[in-house]
Amino acid sequence: MCLCSILWAQRGIGLLFQGRFNYATDKAEPVPVGWFSDAAVGIHGKSYWWGAGWEASLLWVYKGAPGELRLPLVNQDFHPGQITAYKAVESAFRFGPRWQVFYPKTGIVAGYRYQMQGLSREPTRPPNRWYAFLPFGLTIELPVQFGTTGISGYYEIGLSNILRRPPRSTGSYEGSKLRRFLFEVHVMWGETR
Repeated sequence: MCLCSILWAQRGIGLLFQGRFNYATDKAEPVPVGWFSDAAVGIHGKSYWWGAGWEASLLWVYKGAPGELRLPLVNQDFHPGQITAYKAVESAFRFGPRWQVFYPKTGIVAGYRYQMQGLSREPTRPPNRWYAFLPFGLTIELPVQFGTTGISGYYEIGLSNILRRPPRSTGSYEGSKLRRFLFEVHVMWGETR
């Protein structure tokens, strides 16, 4: 029965939890100088066939401010004296091939920070609220009685600048972008025939 689940379709809806570890690419900009982490929880739907498939997610991202709940390891600043905090909503669309229980993936991740602190060290340079990432990762998906469960690891490349363009600047502006390592645990209920 497990072999049949691995060889045929996997379609359904599920829950996921992510821990993400972020760093900025250009420390010359007034951005956080050290690593920092955040957590996300959300729902996802997926549809995989024998050789390939796709999935879409909707997430709530949380990094507590001082005085708010800060989860150990996944809501932490790893540089002394650095304080970052934000809340965001994020969506992701990922796709890729499938080899038995292994799912290499890429896609697009986009989000909106509706609350933020500490992403800029200069008051005249506010952070961008909208952001996007290009993910590259691998999922291991195992069949269980109610559907599947799995773990994922991604390296995500920031496509948008952390900060808005400097005032009165002209020409091309590269800016500083985020990079992150993302680790995910998820479960899916649905068809695994």
